[in-house]
Amino acid sequence: MERQGVKEEIDVAQKTLGARLAKQVIDCDPSILSLIVLDKLGRVVCVERSTRLAKSDYLSDEMVPKFGVLAKLIIGAAGNATALMGRMEFIIGAFKNEKVLLVNLQEYEMALAMRIARSSNAEYVVNKISERLATTL
Repeated sequence: MERQGVKEEIDVAQKTLGARLAKQVIDCDPSILSLIVLDKLGRVVCVERSTRLAKSDYLSDEMVPKFGVLAKLIIGAAGNATALMGRMEFIIGAFKNEKVLLVNLQEYEMALAMRIARSSNAEYVVNKISERLATTL
């Protein structure tokens, strides 16, 4: 994000925390193919990819930040319904070959945008992530 021509850098502490989150999450379930850790502004803090994701399926370097902003926008829009429905925990998008799972990590002021296998149970994956983060961070 830029303000008056000055690009704001992501805080080193956030980068470190984001990298730790990513390392904990990427291998907690085999259905997780890749993930992007986002800060509260939707900037990409860290990217991790599973060895199960083919290199041909990687997002390009230009698309990663765009996907991050889009994910944060969707999470923000869903957050508008909290007064009616309660706190948003995660959002699932189903596509032809895979799912996109967006998880809001309010306690870290971060979010996860993940590509997961189409056949996976997203709620099960979110529960595994929650358990892993609760016991390791």
